[in-house]
Amino acid sequence: MRLPALNPAHLKLATLLGLLGLMINLYPIPLSANVQLILGNTAVVIVAILLGPWYALFTALFTTTGLMLVWSSPHLYIIFLLEALWLGFARRKDFHILYASISYWLLVGLPLIGLYLWLITGVPLSHIPFSTVKQAFNGILYTTLGELCVVAQPSLWHLKGKLVNRTRRTFSAQLSYLFILITTISLLTSSLVFDHYFMNKQQQLLTRNLSDTGISLSHATETYISTNTSTIASIAKLVSITDVPFSKWQDLLYSVESLSLSFITLFITNAKGEITAASPIEKLQYFNQLSPQFTLNNRDYFTQAFDNLKTYISPAFIGQGLSNDIIIVISAPILKGQTNTPIGIVGGSLDLSYFSSIDKQNRHHHTQAIVLLDDKNNIIYASERLGLKPMAPFTYMVGGAEYSAKLKLMNIKQVDAKIPEYIYTHHTLNNGWQLYVVEPFLPLLKLAEKQYANTMILLLVGMFIAIIVAKAISRLTTTPLALLAQHFSQAKEGKVHKKKFEHPLFDKSTPKEIYSLYESLAANQQALLSYQSELEEKVQQRTRDLEIANKKLQEMAERDPLTNLYNRRYTEQQFLSIQELCERAENTIAVVLLDLDFFKKVNDTYGHLAGDECLRVMAQVLSSHFRRDVDLLCRYGGEEFVLILPMCNALNVEEHLNQFRERLAKEVITDPASQKSFSVTVSIGALIAAASYNASLDVWLKQADENLYRAKDQGRNCVICTHIIEPI
Repeated sequence: MRLPALNPAHLKLATLLGLLGLMINLYPIPLSANVQLILGNTAVVIVAILLGPWYALFTALFTTTGLMLVWSSPHLYIIFLLEALWLGFARRKDFHILYASISYWLLVGLPLIGLYLWLITGVPLSHIPFSTVKQAFNGILYTTLGELCVVAQPSLWHLKGKLVNRTRRTFSAQLSYLFILITTISLLTSSLVFDHYFMNKQQQLLTRNLSDTGISLSHATETYISTNTSTIASIAKLVSITDVPFSKWQDLLYSVESLSLSFITLFITNAKGEITAASPIEKLQYFNQLSPQFTLNNRDYFTQAFDNLKTYISPAFIGQGLSNDIIIVISAPILKGQTNTPIGIVGGSLDLSYFSSIDKQNRHHHTQAIVLLDDKNNIIYASERLGLKPMAPFTYMVGGAEYSAKLKLMNIKQVDAKIPEYIYTHHTLNNGWQLYVVEPFLPLLKLAEKQYANTMILLLVGMFIAIIVAKAISRLTTTPLALLAQHFSQAKEGKVHKKKFEHPLFDKSTPKEIYSLYESLAANQQALLSYQSELEEKVQQRTRDLEIANKKLQEMAERDPLTNLYNRRYTEQQFLSIQELCERAENTIAVVLLDLDFFKKVNDTYGHLAGDECLRVMAQVLSSHFRRDVDLLCRYGGEEFVLILPMCNALNVEEHLNQFRERLAKEVITDPASQKSFSVTVSIGALIAAASYNASLDVWLKQADENLYRAKDQGRNCVICTHIIEPI
């Protein structure tokens, strides 16, 4: 494939737009979930429309670099560089850029992004449809925006060297496409605003529901804990104030058993940690079968209550003796009479099934789940659907760094995944426990995906409606205009239709402006024909005047206006051709430099008018003395004159120059202002050489100038010549 020649102006435009796109892509606009608008790619679309695929590819290198810096994914180069080439070649083939963008995302972009997300990033399959749809949505948006930027910027219409349509499109086709562009940008923009508003409302609703659930469950849990803590404390106080012997503690425990419905077991120990009473009674029989060394004095719920004389709630642990299940023990000290001397403890194994019941009573139970942790971050209870093991440490990762959401997001199962699994709320209970209420993030993502899919469907419907509307408008506007253009284009060579133009479309439904246009065109055509002959005659006269003016301008450009001799610029241009001609013929050239003696004194004595008159006389004498057609006479600047004498006789040049010098000295010059007469002399330096001496006039003049200075040093009014070759 042959690449086009590099155009510096086009390269500069592509670079500037690429840098602008890079800066914009460094700050993508976050919307809902992980939707981000990357409007910097609009620059690629503009370059593709104006300059074609290769410049678009160059611009895409900049804009994609911006995305790579933000998203840290070099695979983006494949997707977006391919898009730039696709759009550029489609534009070169005369396809509308919007249709090219839609075809790219349907045929190439969506499959590539899907494979990239699946194979490279490891995104779950459930998330891939949303990510691909939103990127296609974004691609169509910035393509439409780029096309409208070109349409809205008149300076881009006349960009030199830009791509042009291969075929001239009808006004109807252009109008239809413009309607589609406007419809597309309107639908996409309104959909973005609506979707953003809708998703924000959904997030607010989810946040409120989670918060309400968290507050309700926290309150229920705290009430459950505090109630049962008070129950244990009351039993311990009752045992303390009754001051019954150890042998009666079992009976006393029976009497308060109705207060302990929330406990799986109740027990009383003595000061040594030996269980002296238990409920149900089977537990006491079980403890009696254990070894005599079995005590609870090494358990934290015993030591905390017995030693610190306070009611204590233990962390969750696996029961040993009391139960093999996960239990939480609430314990309180038994005091001796009215003293602070502990003589035992009352403890109860809390029934944790309560948390399952309050979980199921949650009205959002089917979507929400809970995790209850003790003060050591161990799982006391977790909803079954979460698959978390009780007593295991609760590990999670706050997720959603790449997701724009007004929600708290976390990952529980795949803590390193970039895609969040759950929305959550968190509450810390009065006893130091923590409650998490979570809800899957995927349904919200699916809702956003549905919104974008509906937008794409609505976009296609809108395009179809736009085409129908454009066709209807075309029948009212473009068709009558086309008929008018066809009718008046048939008037050739001054022949005008005599018959009034009529057509079924030209009736009362025809827009007034179009009918007025027809009448104006007919009247103007008659007027134009009447002026045609007059205009042609004027054009001929203007052409003649222009030729004369051009001739005068040519003379002004080549000649000195004061002396009418050739100027320096013309002389330097002509010397090369004179030198080449003489060199081929092996002829001699004389280059002569003349300078008026004491010319400044003439200006100072008589004035500048006298100086100008002196220069004119000098030119007249030169023109009359050197009369060959091949001689080139030039005023080189100020009072300096240059003679180029090709094909000269080297023996006669110096004598001829001396004759001129003497003739000038005899000329009487009259000052136009004072009418005083004076005369001037001239110093002359000359170089006579074969034409092959040098092709540069400056070299010749340098030698002639040296001779001129020698002539001035020798008293002026003399001729100094240098012969580079022997005279023939």
